[in-house]
Amino acid sequence: MAIPKSKRTTTPLSVLVEADTLACYTILICTDESRFPKRYRWCLTQQIIESAVQAKMHIAKANSVYVNDHESATLRRTYQQEAVADIAALSATMDTAFKLFSGLRHIDTTGKPKKRINIATWTSQLDKVKSLLLAWKKSDTEKYKSMG
Repeated sequence: MAIPKSKRTTTPLSVLVEADTLACYTILICTDESRFPKRYRWCLTQQIIESAVQAKMHIAKANSVYVNDHESATLRRTYQQEAVADIAALSATMDTAFKLFSGLRHIDTTGKPKKRINIATWTSQLDKVKSLLLAWKKSDTEKYKSMG
């Protein structure tokens, strides 16, 4: 029997799965030379990819910490905060790319690939990771406040 949508909950693993999706999508977009010219790879796209991959890594590190005392709760929160910073950096570099490349300005509503970046899909994925990450962080803050 399926769980009604209103009763579903997210888990820390949800944010890890979504961060992986974001990282993979980001890598595919940024390494496509028809979308980003090769000459921009080292000055911009490498930073975009790095932010996405780092966010995923910090989320994975936070998820791997078993919280049983104040130090482990602090370590987990530190990794979560680093992931939040990575997401902010990714958002900023995506915004720069969007403004710089005219091919990014196209928002594809048909779902058909057109050798341009669907910035709406990319931004939506970023927002999903950010909201799941912040919700997880808030949940942990409530759960482990007695250890602080």
